[in-house]
Amino acid sequence: MSILRRVTVAVATSMVAFGVLVPGAGAATSSAVTHPTPPHTRWAVNHSSARTVRSYWNPRRLAEAKPAPLPARPGTAKISSSGDGEPRTVHASRPTGTAGGLQPAASEWVTVGRLFFHNPENGGDYVCTANVVTSNNHDVIATARHCVMDISTGAWYTNFQFAPSYNKGSAPYGWWTWRSAGVRTDDTSPGGDNAFIVLNSGGNSGAHVQNAVGGSGIGFNWSTNNYAHAIGIPASVDYAVWCEGAPVDSYNGGVHIPNCQGLSGGASGGPFIVNYQSDGSAVQTATFFGSWGSGTDGNSYFAYYRDAAWNVYNGAQNA
Repeated sequence: MSILRRVTVAVATSMVAFGVLVPGAGAATSSAVTHPTPPHTRWAVNHSSARTVRSYWNPRRLAEAKPAPLPARPGTAKISSSGDGEPRTVHASRPTGTAGGLQPAASEWVTVGRLFFHNPENGGDYVCTANVVTSNNHDVIATARHCVMDISTGAWYTNFQFAPSYNKGSAPYGWWTWRSAGVRTDDTSPGGDNAFIVLNSGGNSGAHVQNAVGGSGIGFNWSTNNYAHAIGIPASVDYAVWCEGAPVDSYNGGVHIPNCQGLSGGASGGPFIVNYQSDGSAVQTATFFGSWGSGTDGNSYFAYYRDAAWNVYNGAQNA
């Protein structure tokens, strides 16, 4: 089980600059999906083998990967609450066995892990955080859209590789590669920064990731004022940390937890968890975008799950 720590260090607000535009050697390829998709979504499919993706991530690239840069934030953003649809809930799930020789006790933190990816536009390698959520195919992880594609240009990232329960380079359950990814397109602001990735079977025993570590519950159109825990893996410490608090409505229909500190670069895409319990009742209702505002009016910003996020998730869980 990964070590989960509560920290109170200051949030890093600077963004990592993009590097020189050079192609990535050995990069996996992806393409947009052409078959009909749910409304307000876009999809990409990986056309490279799991071996190709895994071979791309040599020790040097893993060590040099940087936190994903944050997209630009609207200068005219206002605090508001967007309309809610029908509340939906998918309950948490336990692992089905002892994949990897470990016996997870509580899925709401074991499921959180490190996500690596490559940006073909600039040749850079980056890190974010993702979380395994319960799904029909047992293969879905939730993360931030800016960890999956550049919404301003429409360019997809690639070479996604995920390790649940990641801790300072250790991947106790092994690594999973991707087969497809989907994002929201209805809202290009931080409020729409939701994405889901469908993984291949993998890890230490060739299992579905949900079977290996369990899956957090996931909720859509929930009330925005439920007390929550936010979890991420900042690159500065390279292990999972968390903050907690009562969220409030924020810019562009998202929410923030006041004075939620410690989720610096690399924590993007981490889960916003309601009912943070070890009894299988934890529910993810948003994803971490990044820091926004001062220590008194934000520090953290989360893109809340509403109908458009449900459309992406539902497409992913049935892929």
